[in-house]
Amino acid sequence: MTAPSLPELQEGFVDAVLGRGARPRALNWIDGNGLSPQARLKIYRNLVANNLIAALATAFPAVRQLVGADFFAGAALRYISAFPPDGGNLQDYGAAFPAFLAQMPEARKLAYIADVANLEWARQEAYLAADALPLDATALSAIREPDVDGLQFTLHPSLRLVVSAHPVWDIWMFCQQQAPECLELAGEGQSVALWRERSQIGMQRLDAGLREWLSALLRHETLGAASERALTVQADFHPAVALHWLLDNALATRVVVS
Repeated sequence: MTAPSLPELQEGFVDAVLGRGARPRALNWIDGNGLSPQARLKIYRNLVANNLIAALATAFPAVRQLVGADFFAGAALRYISAFPPDGGNLQDYGAAFPAFLAQMPEARKLAYIADVANLEWARQEAYLAADALPLDATALSAIREPDVDGLQFTLHPSLRLVVSAHPVWDIWMFCQQQAPECLELAGEGQSVALWRERSQIGMQRLDAGLREWLSALLRHETLGAASERALTVQADFHPAVALHWLLDNALATRVVVS
């Protein structure tokens, strides 16, 4: 048999460890050294699968808790086959897992599970995001009052916003054992802001006004436009309070007058 090229060998090995194909090509190139090629290959396949399942379980602990270890492992194996990692850092692995869960027929009765996964992946992204120096609040003191509505903020790279039709905050807190034992899975939708505070993840449940205000700022809308949007969904929204919250949590890194 003609020896495979290095790309052929690498591609065949990946197909084999991910279980693609009835009889992987790599079996033709394996010296079992006392084991059958199938048995030798199974060692690598199990090692890779276990490592990737563990990486997903680390990124999505609440999902695993909610669906159970067996269901999670089965879903993870199917995800690994469909979306193998394309980089060496397993902390980056799992971005498509929430959408994958949403499309799983077995998870249809768990309508909230994909949004819980979105929340957990937002935590992962926030943790891995670039750093940036917070805005010096004194920079705002030099801005003239007529220019305030035209301010545009650059927000911290770690800031994430999760908007769900399900009570994702309550569900996630329940999984941390920081909520009452009784959990209403069919409760109202909730929105959550997440960001990195040093080596920890800050989280806050948002009311409708702050959600709209923060969403607008993330789209680089002006402070005035963001406040108008917030007031349309929450009549008692206070822009000054929201701005203090943003600065107190060091979530603004730059400001310009448009």
